[in-house]
Amino acid sequence: MRNRRLIHLANALGALALLATSGCYVRTHHRPPTARVRVSGNARVNTAPPPSSGGTVTVSASSPTVASGVTVVEATCTQGAAEVCNGLDDNCNGQIDEGCGFQSGNIQITLAWPTSADLDLYVRDPNNEQIYYGHNQAQSGGHLDQDARGACSNDQVDSNLENVYWNQDNPPPGAYQVTVQYWDGARCSTAAGPTTFTLSIAVGGQIIGAYNYTISPGQQVDVATFQI
Repeated sequence: MRNRRLIHLANALGALALLATSGCYVRTHHRPPTARVRVSGNARVNTAPPPSSGGTVTVSASSPTVASGVTVVEATCTQGAAEVCNGLDDNCNGQIDEGCGFQSGNIQITLAWPTSADLDLYVRDPNNEQIYYGHNQAQSGGHLDQDARGACSNDQVDSNLENVYWNQDNPPPGAYQVTVQYWDGARCSTAAGPTTFTLSIAVGGQIIGAYNYTISPGQQVDVATFQI
């Protein structure tokens, strides 16, 4: 029995020697394949930002460019004063006519006038979409609260004030154009004759412009353009 084992061992050693001289190698241990990950030199760890805490996002704007004939209003305000529905920020908080039933936001544009005329506010956003009485909601988030009709809607609350606002943290960047038109389609509007309106623009909680202009029936004026 021992001789047979020695013979088998000798045969095995001879076979290994033959393989070695022929250039072939046999591995006696199997290593399972491992996955390889290639990391580039500019790779960064993709860490998700923490959830928003609801803090205010600062939005800034350029000084508006105004049309010829538009008067810049050097308005004064008083901390803690009562707001009057007049198209101005009376209490210095960066919002216009809050408490008058209208919304504010990171952009707010408010038009007010003291007569029975029917004036219309138009705001064109950076996507070239216009917000007005016939299209009061834009894809960019802009919204017209109310189509004020002056004497043409006697039962309307605040019939001499229109307001457009964006209430999201980041309104679309680019140019915004603000236009006012005096509707002359009925006597209830035009009987007021030339009307002086007040228009204020707030961006990021700051009033960036307040303006007066006297407009006549049928007239349209591009009051101001600003960029954020």
